[in-house]
Amino acid sequence: MEHNVKKEVSFIVHGKPVGKGRPRFTRVGHTYTPQATKDYERKVSVAAFAAMVEANVTTTDRPVVAKIEAHFPIPVSWSKKRQLEAHLGGTFPSKPDIDNIVKAALDGCNGIVYDDDAQVHHLTCLKRYAEIGSEGYLSVSISWT
Repeated sequence: MEHNVKKEVSFIVHGKPVGKGRPRFTRVGHTYTPQATKDYERKVSVAAFAAMVEANVTTTDRPVVAKIEAHFPIPVSWSKKRQLEAHLGGTFPSKPDIDNIVKAALDGCNGIVYDDDAQVHHLTCLKRYAEIGSEGYLSVSISWT
């Protein structure tokens, strides 16, 4: 049976992770998604699509498990001591909120990895600082049976 085979796609989005921005409103009351959010979700979509092609799998309608890791660049303005502390996990990024990182990542996978992010039934996410000198990145792994 096809459904008993575990499938997984993993990909990395290079650059500082971006959280989903709040909807904005025009003067006449229409809502729209901020451009930075659209651009980042597009980067996630492109990386997800490439991973799906490489794994030779198609969009699933099954329940999925998602693991997301957001690795932020360490500010170069920090002292060497503080940079090392961040690298070793002694301090954590505060912004953006972790739930907004998850929303941007999962929305970027909609229609590519799965039909809708409502299919995510188990989720783990962490945010931390990346290696010293790294531009940061988002690591996403999604699996289903």
